[in-house]
Amino acid sequence: MTGTALLLTALAGCSKDKETMAGWAKNGSEKHVKAIATDLKTLGEVSNQSTGDPTIAPRCTQVLDDVKAAKAFRDPPDKIVNTSWQETLNHVQTAASHCLRNVKIGGGSSLVEAMDAQSSFRDFLSAFELALNKS
Repeated sequence: MTGTALLLTALAGCSKDKETMAGWAKNGSEKHVKAIATDLKTLGEVSNQSTGDPTIAPRCTQVLDDVKAAKAFRDPPDKIVNTSWQETLNHVQTAASHCLRNVKIGGGSSLVEAMDAQSSFRDFLSAFELALNKS
């Protein structure tokens, strides 16, 4: 029995190492980071628009879909990067949600919310780069 426990412990030690930031970057996160970067541009373009532009609602809906997909993907393995990423996703989600609500009154997203999301994204990129250099 003790031999089995030792064998299982040894096999567990041979299992795949904990994911690194480099692994997270190479294995799927890139598409989500790029989508959010594009979404930030979208939110900036539709911010404070007071016209009845029919493209605003679908564009903001796409942003929300991208946030949902990014949230469903696994979290970055670095705690600081993960905190920055979640903050970015929350800011983008808030701006896009308010954009959809504002469409009903003929507007788009708030410029302040779009800027908050961009600021969070810059913080995420800085944290991501630092963590990536460590791994």
